[in-house]
Amino acid sequence: MPTTIVAGAGRAGIFSAVQHRRFRPLWTASILSGVAYVTALTARGWVAFDLHHHSSTVGLVVFASFLPSLIITPFAGVFADRFDRRTMLLALNAIGLFSSLGLAWFAWTGGQEAWPLVAFSFIHGASRSSSTPAEQAMLSSLVPQRDLLNAVSLLQANVNGARLAGPLLAAPLLHVGSGAGAFLVAAALSALALWQIAALGEVPHQRSGSDHNPLAQLAQGVRYTIHAPIAASLITLMFLHCAFTMGYDAALPRLASDLLGASGTAYSLLVMAIGIGSLMGGFLLAGFAQRVHCGYLLFATGILSGLTLVPLGYVVSRPGALLAAAAVGLTQSMFIALTTTFLQIATPDHVRGRVLALYWGSSGGVMAFSNLATGRLADGFGAGPMIALPGLAFIPVAVLTLR
Repeated sequence: MPTTIVAGAGRAGIFSAVQHRRFRPLWTASILSGVAYVTALTARGWVAFDLHHHSSTVGLVVFASFLPSLIITPFAGVFADRFDRRTMLLALNAIGLFSSLGLAWFAWTGGQEAWPLVAFSFIHGASRSSSTPAEQAMLSSLVPQRDLLNAVSLLQANVNGARLAGPLLAAPLLHVGSGAGAFLVAAALSALALWQIAALGEVPHQRSGSDHNPLAQLAQGVRYTIHAPIAASLITLMFLHCAFTMGYDAALPRLASDLLGASGTAYSLLVMAIGIGSLMGGFLLAGFAQRVHCGYLLFATGILSGLTLVPLGYVVSRPGALLAAAAVGLTQSMFIALTTTFLQIATPDHVRGRVLALYWGSSGGVMAFSNLATGRLADGFGAGPMIALPGLAFIPVAVLTLR
């Protein structure tokens, strides 16, 4: 796989992309919307576990959150290529705001049935997963190519670093209105993200044509992806990565309950540790990726993203669990940012939204089914094996794929 596509001239600062005025509002909105989503995600996981104390219920809610990636996000990519991407981001973040309010209503009224939680999780997940390809497709219009890896890394740091800030906000609020407080904070952050997106102004791009059939345009994006070797290989690699290494969300509440104590705060600490590692990984990549061989780094982080799940699943102490969770976040965030950057630069602008939507849609879709299976199996076999064994299985898959 070529690695020169992300090579840059000179030394890159950790925040070099932020010097571009047009990038700053998008970056700020990404921080706000990411923290809003993970705040709600943390609260959803604990509220779901608290309903019946079954990991399978958490798995169902996580499944509903990621399922839109498979069935809605590909079409979001079509619209991101056809229409104004900023307007699309405004609409999707507004949907996220109202779904957070719906989740707050469910928690405040003390609902005992899982289906309203599942429904609101589906809507909230759809807004988030559909905004990702539109957000990232805008980057090439906002920063020069030499700072694209830095911009992608900073957005990745936002997405994964939100796993620190989100649980930090949610932890003291999980018992306020049975979690309603956390959902209301998420809604407020979504409103601030809307304000920043509105301040972004017009972001021109090469449109695919709004007079064409959306299904035909989606098929065109699929054909392009199949016949573009770099795009096809990267999407396949990310699909396999998410299938094997990203299904742990459904098992985390049980792991936290068994190892750290049955409390929402313990669960939040575990998610925060993953966020700390993710934030470190994003900033490390933003500052130093142009000084290393990115192909080798992709290979190393791919292997480590599976290997680090083993200690997370089998640690026997609280400090060990938090350290292992941080290692998982660090390696996975670096791997995802590198893969995303390769795909961004290798894809022309007129089809970039569709290709990124297929990329995020397939990865999010397989995560839905992975978490559904993990949640059910964790009830029978324990959280540890269901976290560690898929990570081990990914290592030979990564070696074969990356070759």
